[in-house]
Amino acid sequence: MIVWLLVACAGDGSEAAPPAAWNAPKVTQSGKYEVALSLSADPPPLGELFTVSARLRDKDGTPIDDGTVALDARMPQHNHGMETDPIDDPGQCDPAGGRCKHPDGVYQATGFKFHMGGEWTITVDVVGPRGPDSTSFVYTLR
Repeated sequence: MIVWLLVACAGDGSEAAPPAAWNAPKVTQSGKYEVALSLSADPPPLGELFTVSARLRDKDGTPIDDGTVALDARMPQHNHGMETDPIDDPGQCDPAGGRCKHPDGVYQATGFKFHMGGEWTITVDVVGPRGPDSTSFVYTLR
């Protein structure tokens, strides 16, 4: 009896690139902005409040500090959102009624709470100098 054994080799000795992190910077749907996310606790504690921060940049990497960013999360597989309603931080606002600023293009929302494990889609809706745009990130809470 003859047994054949096949072995796959990389050929050039290179290794495959590791997958990108869930929060790697992403270009928005229409290509107007670049957004990166971070969580105040990663992983966030199940059933406890945490903060999500979005770093907003122009296509050339310049921070956008005078836009608006709305952050939210849903579980598409279960067709529901969070049990909380996050509050978007308005930033540092001029008391005389001028626009609000977000130093270094960092926008935050407090009051996120993942009440169950699984895949959460965090949506980022942006209104900036190039108009509205959006993107989303998928976070898996184990």
